[in-house]
Amino acid sequence: MTHRVIGSIARQASRTNPLGNREMTKGLTAAKTRPTRNDAQRQSILDAASLLFIDKGFGGTNINDIAEAVGVSRTALYYYFQSKESILAALTEEVTEKAGRLAQTVSRRDRLAPDAALRQLVLQHSGLILSHPLQFRVVERSEGDLPEDGRAAAEGARRAVLDHFVRVIQRGIDSGHFRRTDARVAAFSIIGMCNWCAWWFDREGVLSAEAVAGSMAEFALRALGTDKSRNPNHQPLSAEDALGQMRDALGVLESQIRKTARR
Repeated sequence: MTHRVIGSIARQASRTNPLGNREMTKGLTAAKTRPTRNDAQRQSILDAASLLFIDKGFGGTNINDIAEAVGVSRTALYYYFQSKESILAALTEEVTEKAGRLAQTVSRRDRLAPDAALRQLVLQHSGLILSHPLQFRVVERSEGDLPEDGRAAAEGARRAVLDHFVRVIQRGIDSGHFRRTDARVAAFSIIGMCNWCAWWFDREGVLSAEAVAGSMAEFALRALGTDKSRNPNHQPLSAEDALGQMRDALGVLESQIRKTARR
């Protein structure tokens, strides 16, 4: 029974949500255009392990559980991963560490206008999470089970993502593109908005991953005052007001998704 349920959910989790935007494509998939059989099997193991880690917890899952869920022998699984810890490390690299590398490619482009850079940061970060929601949730819950060097790498990657967002936002504030506010608070808020989609996004819903990521990018830009039609005088906005705007906008988006899903 467990094997059938996990297998069914794993097939659903592995479906892709292709996004047409070039920036989002970078964040939405790390897979090759034509994955090999080994690539596909490795991904199946990661998907099945993610579901088990969420359902039973990392400590409650053993390597036999994962092998059974995938439908392979323990020996065959060892060809790809030597332990459940190595699987967790691979999941962490797939989402957390890649997020840092993606953000770096944008924040270093000083010639890119701050609003365009922030849009690309949000599209890439949310795109990565929307394409790996289970993996992201596992990493959030189980990072403490990584070895010390793995935890340090994950923490460093998260700090890097924050620093890259702060750098772009502060550049926008200094250049007059964004309202004057606390860049670090704004960065935390925007990243949190992106991260939360791993828990509520329904890939079977009416709204595509592309639409959701695009909406979040617009919310981030509007909260920082880049929409001149809504703020013609470009008045300074407090960090609390900016947070409130993003919460309200995200609440509307979640409500729309739930309504369309019930139709």
